[in-house]
Amino acid sequence: MSTISVIPGRLTDEVPATDHHLRRTVGGHYTRSVDAPDCLVVYVDGELDIINLETFRGALSEAIEGSAPTVVVDLRRTRFLSLRNALALVEAMEEARRVGVEAHLLAGHREIERVLQVTGARTRAHRTLASRPQSRGSAVAQ
Repeated sequence: MSTISVIPGRLTDEVPATDHHLRRTVGGHYTRSVDAPDCLVVYVDGELDIINLETFRGALSEAIEGSAPTVVVDLRRTRFLSLRNALALVEAMEEARRVGVEAHLLAGHREIERVLQVTGARTRAHRTLASRPQSRGSAVAQ
């Protein structure tokens, strides 16, 4: 099962980010309370395959159309990223740039990072220190 959530955040808390302060709701989504949020975080836990494509697109659109000047897409707990979802991410990054929203990508696994590179998503977003790729079996960067 995968969870895709859009949650408020503070950029200084997200980059580098930890997820220890998230609470899972009854519906399986993540939430938290944040004083004076300055970014929206699209948090993905699980697999981004064809089944989740429209949900992922919707979450990206919601975040970009939100009132925050910055969007962080957190893929550090993502175990699989399909090419279609990566291309949806590329489209979202282009839309963010068009409307003046700064976009950051957090990734932790080499497999995910490779898909981001192949599709061009990586070049369209800010790379952060928390995005150092880890080899298979390694802990996700914090």
